[in-house]
Amino acid sequence: MVTRRTVLAGMGLGLAGVGSAFAYEQLAPERATRVENGGGGSGPSLSTAAETLASGQFSGKAGHRCSGRVDLVHDEGAHFLRFVNYEQTQGPDVFVYVCPDADPDTAAEIAAGTKVLIDGGADGGESTKTGTFVQRLPDGVDVASIRGVGIWCENFRTPFGAATLE
Repeated sequence: MVTRRTVLAGMGLGLAGVGSAFAYEQLAPERATRVENGGGGSGPSLSTAAETLASGQFSGKAGHRCSGRVDLVHDEGAHFLRFVNYEQTQGPDVFVYVCPDADPDTAAEIAAGTKVLIDGGADGGESTKTGTFVQRLPDGVDVASIRGVGIWCENFRTPFGAATLE
């Protein structure tokens, strides 16, 4: 015999399943896309005349893994970030920021920077690429004020990594 308690329990389990699926979609890490030698056709490339203005090594933050080198590069009238052997912990809504702070790892330091959407990154520009690739900086970025690159999870307002540019 089906009782009201049985029906309500079934409805509760059904709603819990829907809620779990929604939470997984919102909180699950994105899948990394491994690229080599400039982006594998999914991003810009640099000319042989490109000039490296500054470089830095990534280090992980808040228990996350982040490694590799990042270069700030000027080439043919534009500015770029060149990521070399780049790796990071994957997560939801993780983005790259160029910042005036040399070690950007707080919400205020990230907010003072500029978000750099990654060509070919998940969901319209998330930091999901690993390996070696190049990304053009948005027009209007004050390159002279860039001292660091931050990797920031917007969902949890937490740093994944940072590099000081020298």
